[in-house]
Amino acid sequence: MRRTLLALLVALGTAAAAVTAAPAHADPVGILACPSIPANRDPAVTLVVYRVARAHNANDKVMLSAFEAGWVESHMNNLPCGDKSSLGVFQQRWDYGWGTPEQIMDPVYASTQYVTRAIVCDRNNPAYSAGQVAQCVQRSGFPDRYDQVAATARAQLNEAARTHAIAGGSATDVTGDGRDDVVAFTQNALADVYVGASTGGSFTGTSVKWNDFFSIGGETASTGDVNGDGRDDIVTFAHSNTGDVYVALSNGTSFGGGGKWHDWFAPGAEIGAVGDVNGDGRDDIVAFTHNPAGDVYVALSTGAGFGPGLKWHEYFSPFGEFPALGDVDGDGRDDIITFTQGPATAADVIVALSTGSAFGAPQKWHDLFAVGAEQPRVGDINGDGKDDIVTFTCNTDADVYAAVSTGTGFTGTTVKWNDFFCLAGEFPYLGDANGDGRDDIIVFTKGATNDIHVGLSTGTGFLGATKWHDFFGLNGETTL
Repeated sequence: MRRTLLALLVALGTAAAAVTAAPAHADPVGILACPSIPANRDPAVTLVVYRVARAHNANDKVMLSAFEAGWVESHMNNLPCGDKSSLGVFQQRWDYGWGTPEQIMDPVYASTQYVTRAIVCDRNNPAYSAGQVAQCVQRSGFPDRYDQVAATARAQLNEAARTHAIAGGSATDVTGDGRDDVVAFTQNALADVYVGASTGGSFTGTSVKWNDFFSIGGETASTGDVNGDGRDDIVTFAHSNTGDVYVALSNGTSFGGGGKWHDWFAPGAEIGAVGDVNGDGRDDIVAFTHNPAGDVYVALSTGAGFGPGLKWHEYFSPFGEFPALGDVDGDGRDDIITFTQGPATAADVIVALSTGSAFGAPQKWHDLFAVGAEQPRVGDINGDGKDDIVTFTCNTDADVYAAVSTGTGFTGTTVKWNDFFCLAGEFPYLGDANGDGRDDIIVFTKGATNDIHVGLSTGTGFLGATKWHDFFGLNGETTL
């Protein structure tokens, strides 16, 4: 992991010398080689651009500039064509020093080339707009067009950020006392990991660091008991072109050093998750390709590493849906769940049960839940041993709805369990904060307050929010 950070710093230094490189693309896309440009973005490309920008700790302006440039040049598609020698998402030219054609056609490489140059340009020209930063890098013959697409770029940036942040739920009992704790990954150059341990009535510790280098920006941080010792560990999916998965084991008071447990899993734009899918007491890793193929891969934990990635399902949770894991039938094995998140007429919840060696056929378990931009989560909120589903509106209504599992479906369509919890910009989660066997609702307020509020489950509803911590999980950090 430290070598990864060093590589990023070297790349930034290289970019400083290269920021005046020849234009990536001097003319409108498609005049010569491309017969047409796709009308819509490729979600896999937008997610890679977002993750690369986060890996380089790019600020919002630089990140927006990347989405403006990508939309103008290719409509955020990895084009194998373009004007003259231009290729890829940013239409970079191999004969002008941007790399080989093969490198430019790699979205990770192309995004790295763009972002490192944009960071230098922004640092040297702090008054520039996002579009001007894009022009500084691209050196287009049409300099005004980047700022003109700011609204489209912002919408795609927000979409990619939401996809990257998909977290249906994972256990966070890092001390092993039966109560879920809270964990914050700074995911910046420091890559620190902080823990607030639950006392049953609050989370203690403001700056209790459990690891000083784990999960840099652009990676997906998660938790799970991967060695089966009763304490949840931390897991990070590197994505990118390496597909590495690192683990740092909990000893109850800190996390050990990060070790590589897999060298090719959930690369690029895939979604990584953690759960015990074979019921052996050790959490495994799951990857949703989240593309038109909709494949699902699993690598089982041996207690000291993850085995080979094997396909357990061949069509589940394509892009636009929200995948999650949970033991919805109470057999001790985590199943896969997807929230289609369409409008009211298409907000289904689909489940594929685990057999211990594969996921079965998809079954519709609910036909109206987690509509549109709501934030769904999975957990056992009534303590019956079967995971249920919860959705947070996270708007001015701040409602929380739940549908409990019967073992063969989820019951309840508009059953409100709390009528004011999670406003816009806040991050909701589930966890058994007081150790009574029922998952409670937890929200990280972020923003100016950085508070944590908890609504305890009674088994039929969530109590009103109470503050359990007054400074935890800052803006930009990943909180679980």
